[in-house]
Amino acid sequence: MNRLRVAIVLVTLLIVQITVFAHLRPAGVAPNMLVLATVMGGIVGGTDRGAWHGFFAGLLLDLVSPGPFGLAAGVYAALGYLVGVTAESFDSQDARVGPLVAALGSFLGVAGYGLGLGILGIEQYVSWGLVRVGIVVGLINAAMYLPMRIPYEWIVSELRTFASAERARNVVN
Repeated sequence: MNRLRVAIVLVTLLIVQITVFAHLRPAGVAPNMLVLATVMGGIVGGTDRGAWHGFFAGLLLDLVSPGPFGLAAGVYAALGYLVGVTAESFDSQDARVGPLVAALGSFLGVAGYGLGLGILGIEQYVSWGLVRVGIVVGLINAAMYLPMRIPYEWIVSELRTFASAERARNVVN
């Protein structure tokens, strides 16, 4: 993935997250675009790129969240890797599977962050309300999966062009 393109997409999503989506609260829950960015990074980039994508998405979230610095980066890196492993076993172009992976991955990201807060002693987030938040964020992110394919196809387009050129060069040699 082109690092500049990843940075542009992640910073744009952070700005949209803290300006627009902070005020839109379906069922009393703010959507989490950075966890969706992590899931998308794992789907289009695989395990390594998904983990790095999740780490930097989490790091950006850590800059603006009141939780311990580094928690979101660690949770999202693990999530990106897990989604990357999962994505290798299905067709990421399948319009039926992608939203399901986005919903489940988003639920796991929200639950992992909440449980991480609980482990670190901030226990007010560890309750059955966390399940509701994870479900709502998962449903929202499943609905946002197809629109989010656009920037992620842009991110990997250069990578695919490079891979095609590399394959062509190997055929000639």
